Amino acid sequence: MIGIKSMKRQANIWGWILSIPLVLSILTFIVYPLTFGIILSFTNWRFIPTDLEFIGFENYQWIFREGQMFFKGIWISFRFAVISTLVQTLLGFFLAYILYNMGRRSQAVYKVLLYLPVILPAAVVSVMWDFIYKPDIGLIDRLLAIVGIENTPLWLIDTKWQMSSIIFTNTWRFVGITLIIYFVAMNAISREIIESAYIDGANRWCVLWRIMLPLTWSSTKINILLSIIGGMKSFDLFYLMFKNDPNMQVVGLYIFKTAFEYRTFCRAVAMSVLLSIFIGGATFLINVLMKRGDKEV
Repeated sequence: MIGIKSMKRQANIWGWILSIPLVLSILTFIVYPLTFGIILSFTNWRFIPTDLEFIGFENYQWIFREGQMFFKGIWISFRFAVISTLVQTLLGFFLAYILYNMGRRSQAVYKVLLYLPVILPAAVVSVMWDFIYKPDIGLIDRLLAIVGIENTPLWLIDTKWQMSSIIFTNTWRFVGITLIIYFVAMNAISREIIESAYIDGANRWCVLWRIMLPLTWSSTKINILLSIIGGMKSFDLFYLMFKNDPNMQVVGLYIFKTAFEYRTFCRAVAMSVLLSIFIGGATFLINVLMKRGDKEV
């Protein structure tokens, strides 16, 4: 017994020693930046962080008093996140189900093709889709002209179509992640369950609705959380495609401009803190709602 206890004690000691690099990494790259950022939000930091003065809640008061663009940006980001999440989750699920029913060779080809946009840089995606949306000469307008549809809208300029255009582009770019998560979850389902359902007379729709959807519910939660958080933090495509358009100033873009164009870093950091709180609250609410869905499923 003494030997076993000493071995356990040794294992615990080695466990703590081996965890030191991880703990240091978390403290250095997560805890310290978060803490330092929160502290800076209570200062008058402008551009060079010297001679900082503690000003209390003045930055936060300014945001709630005069930061209308910040809350407008949150609303735009929220709309973008919710709509793109809905479209991306539904499309990713059905594409994964189609892929699931293909042969192995076809699966290998289509998995690569559908995931390829995910690895493309945002600059490449924005330039490509900017050309696709070009009036008259763009791919979309040319395809519509073939079927006799003319006088098409200015996809990236018309305020009625801007949000739809960027959601379509974002879905094309990231639906591959949603698809792969669902595809892995579907392949984890026992084939015997599917075959038994078909033997009992179930059709593909019944299998999809009664088996696939409930048994991939955990993947749905992951996809929704990832998409909502990613949508609220969206910046790169909006910066590259709508940098100077006041109607498409998502919160990330406004925070960037506040820091690097208006040179008021303290307010930008305060906005980042508020955005983090908003995203954290939204994540908590989604988890609560999805847990209720767990019970129903």
